[in-house]
Order: sequence, then structure tokens, then C-alpha cells
Amino acid sequence: MLFCEEHLEAEFIKVEKRIKFIAIPLFAVIATLFIAPYPFVFNKLFFYHLASGLVGIIIIWFLIRYIIFSFRRHFPKNHEYLRFALQVLLSCAISISLDYSFMYFNHSYGYEKTGTLCDPSSFDFKNFFIATLLFVILINVIYEGFYLFLKLSHTALENERYKKESAEARFQNLNSRLNPHFLFNSLNTLTAIVEEDSKKAVSYIQELSVVYRYVLSSQKETWVDLPTEIKFTQSYINLLRMRFEDSLIVNLDICEHHQTYYILPLTIQLLIENAVKHNEISVQKKLEVNIVCSDEFLIVCNNKQKRNIMPSSTKVGLHNINERYRFLANKEVIVEDTETAFTVKVPLVKGMR
Repeated sequence: MLFCEEHLEAEFIKVEKRIKFIAIPLFAVIATLFIAPYPFVFNKLFFYHLASGLVGIIIIWFLIRYIIFSFRRHFPKNHEYLRFALQVLLSCAISISLDYSFMYFNHSYGYEKTGTLCDPSSFDFKNFFIATLLFVILINVIYEGFYLFLKLSHTALENERYKKESAEARFQNLNSRLNPHFLFNSLNTLTAIVEEDSKKAVSYIQELSVVYRYVLSSQKETWVDLPTEIKFTQSYINLLRMRFEDSLIVNLDICEHHQTYYILPLTIQLLIENAVKHNEISVQKKLEVNIVCSDEFLIVCNNKQKRNIMPSSTKVGLHNINERYRFLANKEVIVEDTETAFTVKVPLVKGMR
């Protein structure tokens, strides 16, 4: 475990201080009522027994406390059940011996000689034995119970921290895969434009620098507001139109109601890129991509006109989006693939800042 036993013990001692102030007086009263003859007579003798019971409980409590802490420090950590059993047996044996010695001490001073709590000849040893046994077990259970509770709480906190760090590490890994993916496809597009028109390629590079600046800055943000993402998406669409001209139609229809929502950065760009990459685009076969919002989803839909020869793919884009939403929002991306259309519904999130 990442937490040490000394730190855990220090925290337990803080809790123990409160327990002692409540449990010791309560146990002293219960012990007196349990052992004293019935019906109870609240006279000087009764209060003497109460005081002596309080002293006895304090002695037993701190004796058991010493045994518990000694066993916990020196007993092997992989034998917890054996440790608990042995410390209970030792606590019972010593406590009963001390209590019985204490009873004889009272008798020797002659506080009461006939049929009372302090007379060994008439004392109900069975009740005495049961009472001492119960208190010893209760004290052990209290100490072990609270210690186990603190230990489990520490363990739960450590596990949650591990989960968070693991999720963040996996997200960073996914995020690091995103940028090379975007750059790879952008360079492929640039290669195609260079072969057609060098001047157009210069304009494309300028636009690409603007877009990639957003890609770099988005690494610092887990979420972005929808208007910011839409503004970037429009710049990205301009890059695509420089290549495909009127063969690519992208319709953006985002109403005012959805302006306050947040989305993971580069989500729309990846979905448009996916549509362009896997579909034939020409004057005769125009690709139409519609981007709308409905309820709490951003919907990206394109008509399907698959290429005869599919390009090589790293298969990162859509899987990346789905994985990030699972990790960060516990929501699923919905994919609908039909004969004529491919639709992706991305959850929108409120209040992420």
C-alpha cells in the first residue's frame, strides 16, 4: 500500500481519543449493573463499586490497548486472523486474572464480608467471568473495527486515485495519438493539392497553420464550448473545399439553444475527415455532410458512396472519440450505419467549466 502503517496508526489514535471518553465510563456503569446484586441499592457501597469498576475498566482498557498495538507492530501482516485470536485470548487471560486479584484486594480491606460484590466466598464468579470476557472482546472488536474501517477507507481512496491517474494516462495516450492522426491525413491532403496547384498549396499551408494552432492549443483543454469548436470546424471545412470545391457540401446548423454546451476538442473535425476519407467525392458524386444538434447530441451525417479502393486507415478517429467520451463523461457515442447514410451522434455536455 502507498500509505504506511505509522501514518494509519497516527490517524487511528486521533479517533481513539474520542472513543475512550465515551466507552470507558459507559463500560464502567454497565459492569457495575451487570455484577452488582439485584435489586440495586444506590448507596455508598454501590458508588464504591462504580468507582472501583471504573478503575478496573481503565486498567483493562489500557492493558488491551498495549497488547493490540504490540501485536499489530510485531505480528506478521499475512496472519491477521491468527493475530486477532491470540490477542483476544491473551487479553482475556490477563484481564480475568487482574479483575480477580482486584476483587481479593477489596476483600482484604474489609469493605464488605457477607454476600456482596467483594466477597469471594459468595461472589458469582460466572457473572464476573462473562462480564470480563464480554468487555475484553468488545474492546478488541472496537479497536479492530475502527482500524479496519480506516484501513479500508485509505484503500478505497488509493484505488480511486489509481483509477483517476489511469484514466488520465489513457486519455493522454489517446490525445497523443490524435495529433499524429490529424497531421498524417492533412499531409496526405496537401500532397494531393501540391500535384494539382502549387499556389493553392501555399494557401492551404497558411490555412493549415491556423487550424493546427487550434489543434495544439486544444491539448491544454479537456472540453471546449461548442461555438469555439464550430469556428475551428469552419476553418477546417475551408481547407477541404480548397481541394474538393463544389464536390463537397457541408451544412452546419447549430441553434442558439446549444451554444452553451461543451464538446471534446476536434470531434467534429475527425468525423468530417472520416466521411471524406471513406467516400468517393466527385462532380458526379457529391458528398454531403450535415451537422446539426438535437436534444443533447451533435449529429454528423453523410451520404454513403464508398470508394472502390479504400485508402489505408489507422482506425483511430471514431474509436478515439468513443474512448474519450467513455473516460471523461461516461457517455457513449451512437453510430448508425445504413445502406445510404452514415450517422454519428456525439453527446453534448453542460457545465464542464
